[in-house]
Amino acid sequence: MRKILIFIAVVALFATGCQTKKEEYKSADGSVQAVLKGEKWSITGPDGRELVPDCDSMRVAEVGEDGHPTTVFYYKNGRQTVLQFYSAMRLRCRGDIVNGQRDGLWQYFYDNGNIQTEATYVDGREDGDYRVYRDNGAPYYIGRYSHGVRTGTWEVYDAEGNLVEKKEY
Repeated sequence: MRKILIFIAVVALFATGCQTKKEEYKSADGSVQAVLKGEKWSITGPDGRELVPDCDSMRVAEVGEDGHPTTVFYYKNGRQTVLQFYSAMRLRCRGDIVNGQRDGLWQYFYDNGNIQTEATYVDGREDGDYRVYRDNGAPYYIGRYSHGVRTGTWEVYDAEGNLVEKKEY
């Protein structure tokens, strides 16, 4: 009988955790909150600012040791957007997924908040401007992709942001 009760409890807990549309989520310390307001989701960070724009549904996929979400998926009009965070909800990366592949602008950030990489994707391949920055904000290299292949002039910069090399593809 005890095994049956444990099994039922585990199934109930699993079923509750698998719902993709919860009405509210709070981090362990209460500083990050996601709430379903009518038909729209709202997620706010420790400073109270909105982290996720209006969406049809949202799912917190991973939570860090500090109780904050580390991976959040939200959905709008068939498009899935991924947000990943460092501890304390500092943004690590943001981008869209369409049909299981990266699509549109993807941005990656250093722990200090500065942009590390900005890349444009089409059907899962780099296609468009591609920029990488150092953690101090200075450019590292800048170029362009066409259907996953480097094209045109790529520029490389030193740690202070001075152009040191140009390479043609």
